[in-house]
Amino acid sequence: MLKQTVKKIIPPELLDRYKKKKKVFSFKKGLKKSYEYDYTKYVLHSNSIGNGTADKLIGDIIKEYHVIEKGLTMPDTRLGFGQPKLINLINNCIKYINLYGNADEQVAHAIQVILEYEDFHRKENYILLAETIQALSKIKESAQGMNACSQREVSKAAYFSHIEDPFPEFSESRSSIRNYSQEEVPIKEIEDVLILAKNTPSACNRQTWRTYVYTNKNRINKILEVQGGNRGFGHLANKLIVITSELGVFSNTAERYQAYVDGGMYAMNLLYSLHSHKIAACILNCSNPRDKDIKMREVCNIKDSEVFIAMITCGYPPEEFKIAISKRYTIEKTHQTIND
Repeated sequence: MLKQTVKKIIPPELLDRYKKKKKVFSFKKGLKKSYEYDYTKYVLHSNSIGNGTADKLIGDIIKEYHVIEKGLTMPDTRLGFGQPKLINLINNCIKYINLYGNADEQVAHAIQVILEYEDFHRKENYILLAETIQALSKIKESAQGMNACSQREVSKAAYFSHIEDPFPEFSESRSSIRNYSQEEVPIKEIEDVLILAKNTPSACNRQTWRTYVYTNKNRINKILEVQGGNRGFGHLANKLIVITSELGVFSNTAERYQAYVDGGMYAMNLLYSLHSHKIAACILNCSNPRDKDIKMREVCNIKDSEVFIAMITCGYPPEEFKIAISKRYTIEKTHQTIND
């Protein structure tokens, strides 16, 4: 009765305004609660502030050995590169073995990469720093019977030889390439790539992804300078594709991360599409803190309603180049079958 009486007394426009404000208040309250939940979970479980676990240490080891792998596959590998990172990697491998044993396949691969680093510099007659030599001698005590690995050396023809094969072979043949020739990639070819990639699924078919293709070398270099994770190869990129996701198509607190999910699926589809068009590519991280995000928006000139997903350097590869091994876990490590 009281509610009906109030509705009769209050003008409809005021009532509508009240309902809208109530809805906004409820949304903001729910969103804040959800982000507080996310905040707590990330603080407790991410590898950001101590409380080490085996998984966190492995995460550090993988990141560190991948830096060394990338250095070994650069178009012009700089002798003596990354020695402080190598020493840190060695110390983390020794720490992991002491705490958890040496059964993890990523630790074994990390040690092989360390030994490859040493072999590479030995062949070049380059004398490493005394601290590096000392650290290498320590890891060899834990690496008896292990041999150095070797980053993959491939030809352009071999790399693209599976693009018309069944999907398992096609997918297996794609890797991140950090070496591009001076050959121009026609913008029409990139447009064909985007047309193929648009079959990506998305939540309620909202197709949130947006792509920006940069062709001017000066603009590309400015963007890559802000991104910061392309040293040694970014300057060779013929085209740069920046992938964003439009927030405006989503609603309610449950979809607060859906833009990244849909955008991530599109990014993978785009990589496959580039590979099928015989265009080499390397996807780059766009997970930025606040100030870097603002700067990236300025240099890329994207809408405020869009969020960064990733960027992709691309171009035609040279006739011969190297690819990082990027060791994958066996499925037993990453899969569970739940029957109940």
